[in-house]
Parts: sequence; structure tokens; C-alpha cells
Amino acid sequence: MITSVIFDMDGLLFNTEVIYFECYKKAAKEKGAEFSEELFESCVGISQTDAARLIRHHFGPQFDVSNLHARTYAHFETYLSEGGKIEFRPGAKEAVEFFHRRGLKIALASSNITRWAEHFLTVGGIKKYFSAITTSNDVSNPKPDPEVYLVSAQKLGADVSQCLVFEDSVAGATAGISAGMRTCVVPQIKQPDSFVRNHAFKIYKSLQDIYPDMDELLA
Repeated sequence: MITSVIFDMDGLLFNTEVIYFECYKKAAKEKGAEFSEELFESCVGISQTDAARLIRHHFGPQFDVSNLHARTYAHFETYLSEGGKIEFRPGAKEAVEFFHRRGLKIALASSNITRWAEHFLTVGGIKKYFSAITTSNDVSNPKPDPEVYLVSAQKLGADVSQCLVFEDSVAGATAGISAGMRTCVVPQIKQPDSFVRNHAFKIYKSLQDIYPDMDELLA
């Protein structure tokens, strides 16, 4: 029986990936480099350590990845401070409200930092629906390791078999599946790999498409 729903954040609830990409491009340009869409796609949904490894491989061993990340975050902070919008993905707010109305416990399991996660949920007006927020600040092992989902379940007091996960990235979906949770995938940038396709509960084009399955699953 499903009692709990755990959402990823970036690319699933909020359309933040396009903003991050613009910030990475600005930071790289300051260093005389071009941050390509292909490189960004490779970094989506993985840990900062793994992303740094990819970036250093792309630009060379002398490239200052720490400075790139710092400047990227600074550009993002500027975007927020200047009133830049963080928009929901299609159907995201409605999906959170749907599960809340059905009486399920709701959690966030994000690779982002706690400060930004709480900011996005608050600005989006949905923080009140979340009983638990787990981010990269709370775990030692980033996605695709299942730790962030296992910690989320523990915070909710739910068994993994009672949890339904919604993810957009391959790494995130792998984490949910590896945690033993029914995992729904709504791809944005990367399409699921064979592991995710073979083990996901369902793959959707949008969170707007989930309801026929949810009505049956939660009946």
C-alpha cells in the first residue's frame, strides 16, 4: 500500500535546469571557455564530485572546476536576488496537491542544497505540503546511490515498499529503484537508460499524465 510520495526537485518539480545551464555558460565564458549543452546534459542528476570529474576531463586537468562552480552559484544567486522566476514544470504543483488531498505523506529528495530547496518550495507555495526535505546536505552518498531516498523514507516513518518516487534524471531514477521504491520517471533532458526502462514503475511525458495510474494504484 502506498502511503508516501517522494519527489525530486530540479527538472521534476521546477524548471531550473535551463537556468543552471545559463549560469554555467556565463561562468565558463568568464574563464574563456564554452560550456556546451552536451556537457551540461552529462552533468545533470549526478553529484558535484562526478560532475567535476566530467568537467575537468572536458576542459583539461588544469581547469579550475571549484571556481567554475562558485561562479555558477554566484550567477544563480544573482538571478534569484534580482527576482528571477523559478517556474513549475507542467503539472508539478497540481501533482503535489493531488497527493496531499489523498492524505499521503510527501517528501522531497533533492541533490540540491537545503537552502535552495526550501526557497523554491516556499516561493512556489508548496512547502506546507512536505513533511520531510532531504538534500545533499543530509547524505554522504549522492544519487544514483539510494541514500537520499532511504533517509527520506526514514524521516516519513515509511517502509520502502510504501513509497512512490517521481524523478526526471537517470541518476535519480536509479536511486529510487535501488532503494526498492516504485519509481515513476518524467524525463526532461535525458531519456531513461535500459536499467531505468526495465525497472521503473512507469515512464511519463509529463506529471499531467499520471492520474489514471494513480487512481488505480491508490484505490
